[in-house]
Amino acid sequence: MSTQGTHIPDWLQVPFAGITPAPSQKGQDLFPTGNWRAIRPVYRDKMPPCNNGCGANEKIQGYLDLVKRGKYLDAYALIKEDMPFPSITGRVCYHPCEQACNRGQHDEAISIRAVERFLGDFGQALPRDVVRAGPPNGKKIAVVGSGPAGHSAAYQLARLGYEVTILEKSPKAGGLNRGGIPDWVLPRDVLDREIERLVELGITIKTNTEVGKDVTWDDLKRNYDACVLAVGLTEPNSVRAEGEDKNGVLYGLPFLRDIGMGTSRVTLGPRVVVIGGGNTAIDCAREAFRQGAQEVTMITVEGNAGEMPCVPEDLHDMLEEGVELLHERAMTAVLGNGKVEALQLHPARFSGAINASPIAVDRAAPAERFAADTVIIAVGQHASLKWLPDQFKTERGTIRVDRFGRLGETNVFAAGDIVQAGSGQPLMVVNAVGDGKRVAFNLDKVLSAEPLQPRTIPLDVVTDLGRMNMTYFPHFPRVQQALLPPTSRRRTQDEVIQAFTEEQAVEEANRCFSCGTCNACDNCYLVCPEPCIVRSVRSNGLYKILVDYCKGCRVCIEECPTGCLEGVPELDFDTGVVRMDTAFAITQGLHGRQAEELRRVADQAAKDIEHWR
Repeated sequence: MSTQGTHIPDWLQVPFAGITPAPSQKGQDLFPTGNWRAIRPVYRDKMPPCNNGCGANEKIQGYLDLVKRGKYLDAYALIKEDMPFPSITGRVCYHPCEQACNRGQHDEAISIRAVERFLGDFGQALPRDVVRAGPPNGKKIAVVGSGPAGHSAAYQLARLGYEVTILEKSPKAGGLNRGGIPDWVLPRDVLDREIERLVELGITIKTNTEVGKDVTWDDLKRNYDACVLAVGLTEPNSVRAEGEDKNGVLYGLPFLRDIGMGTSRVTLGPRVVVIGGGNTAIDCAREAFRQGAQEVTMITVEGNAGEMPCVPEDLHDMLEEGVELLHERAMTAVLGNGKVEALQLHPARFSGAINASPIAVDRAAPAERFAADTVIIAVGQHASLKWLPDQFKTERGTIRVDRFGRLGETNVFAAGDIVQAGSGQPLMVVNAVGDGKRVAFNLDKVLSAEPLQPRTIPLDVVTDLGRMNMTYFPHFPRVQQALLPPTSRRRTQDEVIQAFTEEQAVEEANRCFSCGTCNACDNCYLVCPEPCIVRSVRSNGLYKILVDYCKGCRVCIEECPTGCLEGVPELDFDTGVVRMDTAFAITQGLHGRQAEELRRVADQAAKDIEHWR
């Protein structure tokens, strides 16, 4: 109702109840629909837990939202901002994002890795990638190592305009992706295509080039403006057992690396034993069947399968293929006349925390003899850093860096497992990719004479389902990826886990809650009882709240499924809240025309209520 021409008493010409200004005598210039609002809806950007859980900080909610709308190219372009090879991580990632997914509290977590693989394969089919190198800046960078961290750093640096050269000591580029992940997980043609994408960005890759042998530390500092060390953990650990030098004793990473490089000359015996309980050990055990073994047994110190430091689904798939498990044992000797005939085992347990304390072996107990023809030791790796100055080495055999990945005051940075090993952070491909990306941006700041500063923006990660309106999310089962049958797949290098179809990818993306982020559901637009919410098109970020007409009824807030709308007290705008006429604006909205009048209220003289006329 219009108030034009209405006489307003003096005591109503102040904010009613101390909340909002009164309407003016010329009409309600400030709040045409009333002056009783106590709160207003605002959009406060929040962090979905999947984005926060991803080691590379991929914008997972964003590309899932695009996939559900059929915008595959946009989704692929979005993921490529952070991830250089989604076709690889869509196959090999241990998906910490899925462990963080809020949908797991409701029914089952989103199969994020499968959707990422769908997008990665979509991108590989494109004749040209969506990414281009940045304008040349005339500076040269060396990246030592072509594994996940080196690949990521080189990719981001090329996008920033640097002339990047990768130095790889192996005959083929790829690092851990090629030499540590079997073909039946990551087909060689998929990896080769991602390497080609790097070359298409203008990156030079020099294989058979080893730092410390073909290139010295001084060469790196002299010939390049800066350097990224992403050399990884390439040397296998020993269990220091008697007879470990006998024929038939192999080590996990070299075993997988030779197969991946196509240089393997190993013939396994019919009875293979794998020592270790991690992911590399599982890959070795499953690969042993594919290399001709008849029986494969994994011997671990862990007391049960639940204590093993491996991905549960990989362990499940391994057991399906027929690998046997033997727990609470340590190999103390390799028995045989020059070659493996049996193993000597003793009871063993971790002396403290599982997988984080020394192993206590009970040598007083009777030894157990376990027949074997080949033993593969897969109990971790360490680095080879003889060429690196001692001042940059840590006591745990890794590279000493500051919190920005920098070696002292040099223009040399390090990333990946060579930095993270022993730090308590899981050694995963996605974490190495994220480390390489962050180091690339930090290196760019140093060469641009910009200060390195830690992240200071607080994150509001939505982990409480109570912050969303779960009424709008019925239970739907997770879309499962098909697997090759266990009995047939263990004798072939064919990819075990099958890809999503387009329909499956869209169906699975539709299960996403879009936690804390607008997904253009249109609820606010439809439920608002006043003409307060407008949009030009139904799209994320293009909804506007016309604050002049908003009564603060909270209907839009209560009916927001994702929790992206929240109510803020009219006089309580904390830092970061947009005082707006636009709830989902990508730029800051208006600050509210009533704000200045409210600030002047305290300075006004008291009103004479008795003689107001």
